[in-house]
Amino acid sequence: MTQLWTEKHRPRKVSEIVGNKEAVQSFLDWMADWEKGKPSKKAALLYGPAGVGKTSLVHAYASERGYEVIETNASDFRTRENIERIVGAASGMASLTMGQRKIILVDEVDGIDARADAGAVTSLVDIISKTHVPLVLVANDPWDPRLAPLRDACVMIQFRRIPKPSVSAHLKKIAAAENVRVPEDVLRRIVENSEGDLRSAINDLQMASAALEMGLVTGPRDRKDEIFTALATIFNAKSYNTAQEAARNIDIDHMELMQWILENAPQQLSPTDLAEALENLAKADLYLQRINTRQNWQFLRYAVPMMTAGVALSRKTSPSKFVKFTYPDAIKFLGRTKSMRETLNSISEKVGKKLHMSARKARTEMIPYLKIIMSHDGEELAEYFELSPAEAQFLRGGEVKKSRVKGRG
Repeated sequence: MTQLWTEKHRPRKVSEIVGNKEAVQSFLDWMADWEKGKPSKKAALLYGPAGVGKTSLVHAYASERGYEVIETNASDFRTRENIERIVGAASGMASLTMGQRKIILVDEVDGIDARADAGAVTSLVDIISKTHVPLVLVANDPWDPRLAPLRDACVMIQFRRIPKPSVSAHLKKIAAAENVRVPEDVLRRIVENSEGDLRSAINDLQMASAALEMGLVTGPRDRKDEIFTALATIFNAKSYNTAQEAARNIDIDHMELMQWILENAPQQLSPTDLAEALENLAKADLYLQRINTRQNWQFLRYAVPMMTAGVALSRKTSPSKFVKFTYPDAIKFLGRTKSMRETLNSISEKVGKKLHMSARKARTEMIPYLKIIMSHDGEELAEYFELSPAEAQFLRGGEVKKSRVKGRG
């Protein structure tokens, strides 16, 4: 199995961190105070956009200085008891052991729902005050007012987007290490599309390299390229965070991403691994359906991990060969029928407005009769309901031509 370059080329030393020199130095100063036993604050909150080296810095520092990183994700927190079990135990026991030094890393702190996760913020603040080891929190956007107590308890260290020249230089370094030649125009597009997110740039570089190797033309990054990158990340991820990050880095509806994962799982996973993956996808589907019916978006915190990390971590065996991703049949069908559905929705709204009923009721109770009438003539009906020529033709049983369909109104 091809290793993800984001993992293969993850910094092993602090000096290998790209950009954010001030933030890196602030972190080093804070850790130096810890090692002297006199930290100004016992926790540091590293915040900034995704893919700029926040988590990598902690791991690189730990690797160089002989620390063990105890990493967890804030989305695992539901109650005060869980916080104390996951983080509190590690922070308290560390001082009693004579083994390897420890750093506790809590990722996605801004994912805590301070209202739903009862006691999470208060409990973390309490643990920070008592910890005997460095406690590092990581967030993209920590400015929710309910997280104010956490901000007050931490040294705030801001990370910024990586400058384009730095991203470009690092990608060239990786390309040289992988012995691949990427054309300058392709490299330039990757850098532009990354918007300072080094992780996504490295993922795109790996995808571009694979496309060039297979003799494919690499045009500007489009939506399909992003989906394929996300799928590659999900099916090859070795950690919870890496898999779940894929869903955040793609501009796609969660239901559609679910279709892509479900369609490709049988080809990407062995039969034994597939059984566990499908079980997790089934659970994710239940949560997505609850979101759809109840409009309760808090269920997303359960659905996304199930459909991403649940699939990634179900893989126990590596594939014997590369298997390309396929376009989901369900999405193909929706694409083929999109014009028809748009036309039907437009007609239903117009008919419903004229007859003082909902569009749904017009579609089920009136459209069937209108089709019969319009199949014989119905010019006056078309005029009364203000139907476009394409909409009138649709009711007569004609084919919908997308170029002729007018907007609703």
